[in-house]
Amino acid sequence: MHAEQNSPAIVIHAHGDCQTLWQEVLWGIEEEGIPWRWQPATDGDVVNSAWQAANQSALLVGIACDSQTLVIHYRNLPASSALFTLMQHEENPAQRRAGSNAARLVKGIPFR
Repeated sequence: MHAEQNSPAIVIHAHGDCQTLWQEVLWGIEEEGIPWRWQPATDGDVVNSAWQAANQSALLVGIACDSQTLVIHYRNLPASSALFTLMQHEENPAQRRAGSNAARLVKGIPFR
């Protein structure tokens, strides 16, 4: 579920037009009932961009992606230490599980 600009949501920074490549991740987030907000990235580094997204999110979780890589970050981790990193060639179940785990981090429940 896409969130409005001012509502609490997982912030996702996109490097280029990559939303369709990572649709399974978004569905994993939605299955857990957590809103997300898609924004264009301003930084070239995906890990740093994910950390910046986590700092913009009231839910403390941020994601950044490009055409090859998706990174999930948590605000309380060091900027250089992402929580999860996915490559585009990974199977759809792994992508959906990553989205679900990002949402579960928000909820404070164990990962899948």
